[in-house]
Amino acid sequence: MTLRVIVIGAGPMGLAAALGAIERGYDVTVLERNEVGSSLQSWGPTRFFSPLRMNVSSAMREVLGRSMPPDDALLTGPEFAELVLCELARREPLRDKVRTRASVVAVGRRGLTRTDYAGHPLRRERPFRLLVETAEGETVLEADVVLDATGGYVIPRPFGAGGLPARGELRLPSPLIRTLGALHAQRDQLKGKRVLLIGHGHSAANAIAVLAETGARVTWAVRTPNRRPCQDIANDPLAERQRVVACANDLAESPPPFLTVERHVMVEEIAENGHFDVAFTGGRRASFDAIAAFTGYRPDSAHVNELAVETSPVTEGGARLYRAISNITDCLAMPRVKPEDLESGEPNFYFVGSRSYGRAPTFLLQTGLQQLETILKALPK
Repeated sequence: MTLRVIVIGAGPMGLAAALGAIERGYDVTVLERNEVGSSLQSWGPTRFFSPLRMNVSSAMREVLGRSMPPDDALLTGPEFAELVLCELARREPLRDKVRTRASVVAVGRRGLTRTDYAGHPLRRERPFRLLVETAEGETVLEADVVLDATGGYVIPRPFGAGGLPARGELRLPSPLIRTLGALHAQRDQLKGKRVLLIGHGHSAANAIAVLAETGARVTWAVRTPNRRPCQDIANDPLAERQRVVACANDLAESPPPFLTVERHVMVEEIAENGHFDVAFTGGRRASFDAIAAFTGYRPDSAHVNELAVETSPVTEGGARLYRAISNITDCLAMPRVKPEDLESGEPNFYFVGSRSYGRAPTFLLQTGLQQLETILKALPK
């Protein structure tokens, strides 16, 4: 009997997982809650730090053939979505195997709750059952293997002190700017406006470069006391990452007239009254017309509540993988891990790609693809 594999998510890792499983003879279905590559569409014109050759599997390369962009291309998120992912979904062998607007509500084992037969071989013998919400209504699918490629960047993290929501944050009636695509789309409206930028990761580094071109008056609030707030990597081999980080840090170190940098601060309270009134730690208050919050994301685990998966209390990704890579700070120096480090604790259920890393900032597509090969080799025959 042909084993059934369901892949959750039609991003880069989801389609790579699907192609790898098809190559090995499995009956594959991909479930995507939005459209193929939708998370990458939210990047706007922001480019990958890594060249295309680091971001595609051999199977993806074979399907695309000569239509694949050059290996050294630094594609934007939407370009990668359209030229690589959507093109893969339109071709064999993925054609008709990718179901969009199919949101996985819950995954469990047939007839078993999370607490039934934990660690017992009987659990492996029961198929997975997935409750899926589609445009036609709810449906239930079964599978022998589930590969969760839902990503680690799903739920925006709060921007209050200590990672908690600031007072008033959850009651704001107007949406904040949370993606680089949204920031690019609103550039014209931000001219002459007072904008608060929160965060000092790579998304914030890209954001400050965009805001520098808008004519906005920007306050950049960062938790770190460093004069150069974005993490520099010495002799960074990814030239685009080095360029973006250096540009952001140069602006922070010697702020031009449009920019004020608030260091070692977090938001304590926020209210909206035609504008945003913000209280920072330390007592300072200010008003803003717009807020761009780039404080990171966390994965969504609601759909796996009835599976006996082991998640890291630190990253919310895979617990075993976290223990294997917790001391690694450079995504380009990630070691190969053992097959058991990629197991979830629930037989034949795997987190793949950035979902397995959760909040950890060290995920790289190249590493995810290498780890995916290890997972595919471990699947039942």
